Amino acid sequence: MKLSRLTLAVALAPGLALAAEATQPYQAQPLVITRATPLQTPAPASVAVISREQIEISAASSLVDVLRTQAGLQIQDTLGDGNRVSLSFRGFGANAANNTLVLVDGRRLNNPSQEAANLNSVPLSNIERIEIIRGAGSVLYGDQAVGGVINIITRQPSENEGYLETSRGSHDLEAYRGHFNQQLGHGLSLYGSGESRHTDGYRDNNNASYSNAFGRLRYDHDNGWALYEQQSIDDELRYPGRLTETQRRADRKAAGSPQDFNDSKTQVQRLAFQQNLGTHWTADFDYSYRDSDGVGALFASPFIQGTRVESLSPRLTGHWNSDFGRGEWLLGHDHISSDYELSSVFGDTRSRQTLRDWYSQLSQPLYRDLTLTLGYRTSEAEDRDNAVARAHTDREDSSSIGLNWQAARQVRLFLKREDVLRFANVEDNAFTLPDVDFLKPQTGTSWETGAEWQDGVQRYQLSLYRLDLEDELLFDPLNFVTINLDKTRRDGLLLEGQRQLTERLSLNGQYSFTDARYRAGAFEGNDVPWVARHTAGMSLSYQLLKGLTGYVESNYTGPRYLAGDDGHALGREGGYTLFNLGLNYDYEQFSAKLRVNNLTGKRYDSYASYADWLPGGKGLYSATEEDVQLSLGYRF
Repeated sequence: MKLSRLTLAVALAPGLALAAEATQPYQAQPLVITRATPLQTPAPASVAVISREQIEISAASSLVDVLRTQAGLQIQDTLGDGNRVSLSFRGFGANAANNTLVLVDGRRLNNPSQEAANLNSVPLSNIERIEIIRGAGSVLYGDQAVGGVINIITRQPSENEGYLETSRGSHDLEAYRGHFNQQLGHGLSLYGSGESRHTDGYRDNNNASYSNAFGRLRYDHDNGWALYEQQSIDDELRYPGRLTETQRRADRKAAGSPQDFNDSKTQVQRLAFQQNLGTHWTADFDYSYRDSDGVGALFASPFIQGTRVESLSPRLTGHWNSDFGRGEWLLGHDHISSDYELSSVFGDTRSRQTLRDWYSQLSQPLYRDLTLTLGYRTSEAEDRDNAVARAHTDREDSSSIGLNWQAARQVRLFLKREDVLRFANVEDNAFTLPDVDFLKPQTGTSWETGAEWQDGVQRYQLSLYRLDLEDELLFDPLNFVTINLDKTRRDGLLLEGQRQLTERLSLNGQYSFTDARYRAGAFEGNDVPWVARHTAGMSLSYQLLKGLTGYVESNYTGPRYLAGDDGHALGREGGYTLFNLGLNYDYEQFSAKLRVNNLTGKRYDSYASYADWLPGGKGLYSATEEDVQLSLGYRF
């Protein structure tokens, strides 16, 4: 492989910059976002940070509740109760799960299959903040970071504490949660959390039982830290399935597939450390292993599946100062091995995929208020289908270039171009057309630009983007195969703003326009199904009394074509607006929160798919009507 000029520049720049370091530099915040570094100053991209305080004010009971109001994010909920969702940035439809990357402290939550990341595995009480990058992240984060990246940062309490909480709610919901942190001395600390939840669900055959136990042992010292984590998850779900229009009209709570279910057990282990290597260098190491086994039934057909993901991610960060500010250089390696087994009436799959990536990113101030970011990643995916003894290797390179300009004290402008990449996963390659052994990688180019204005009272952001893709990967449910699509394009606009109206009253709002279309082939000019062109949201929080905060939000989702209806055989499904209410109260060691989702009891479908063999051609998934949850907690 030949070295490009960009690769050579990224490799040589840190040495040259360190040699030229000034004695009294201007200090600016770092612009490089890494998996271990807080999002202190935005990179050249549309970014957002959800703080712990914002989570508590919303009185949200799940991670999905927190994410619903984010600009540019469309949530696909195939159960209607938030237990299984796919997150979509940049206008992805049925293939959203593999085009938005979800991380927990840098560990991938995405699966090497078509199954979406399990957001239930992240207890809300464990989250310190959520960092969101809306747009391409392939160079820093690799495979699947096409539409956006969500990095969930867990809590690291510095003092001894304990917390217990119980919840009751609609549909016989019963939940218990708790966590503790204990300083053991000599830099050692122990953090643990647990959660148990059960609900009968809104629809028939919609029961959900869930338990989660998490523990972390951490050692902090003068030059860094080290930790070991272990997590155990037991997730049991009944699948209510789709309904025809006639069935839904007769009883929207009925089960279309009364025998379908999925019971899974997951074990996660993680070992990580960070070590300062003198004045200018920092080394990070992250190793994780996830083992999931599940049994269930889909369309009354039983299946058994197993997923094992092993990830190794060392990286080295250097930084230096100059007259224009602080520069940073990052060099990293990702080695991810995934084993996937599936046994069902549709066939048996025993596949292994190994991803090997090297990446680098340079952030260098060109002037006091102008910073250049250059990035490069070389990726290799080796696929082995053990069921039929065949193998294949794909190699792709990705690059990025961005400018971040602090045009004034309150004004930031950015421009970024990045190559995007998604490899076919092990399940994609298991179900292909007869003449296809292995699918092509999904590649493309992302352009985005925007402006941000903020001071201590308010923040406003406008961003525009274009995403062009080649060989986009999509599962075709009509023929039960994964295919490479013809060219597609996404154009969009995001507007968002936050303002502290008074000392007690704050207002947030956002609007997103998404134009996702096929650019070639049989469906040229058609909209990508199950992508709403218009979405919007608004939230208002008000401190009613000392310790008591009220919160109300509204979310609008516009009309969209049914999932799978690429040919637009049917019209768009109508849009809808939902209202949610929250109350959060703290008094000394006690806390209480009330959350009411779908306050007006709106009847709508959280998901709808096209199937020409069904009466009316529609498969509908009824969403929960008014849903109430009350939680009481005690700190000690």
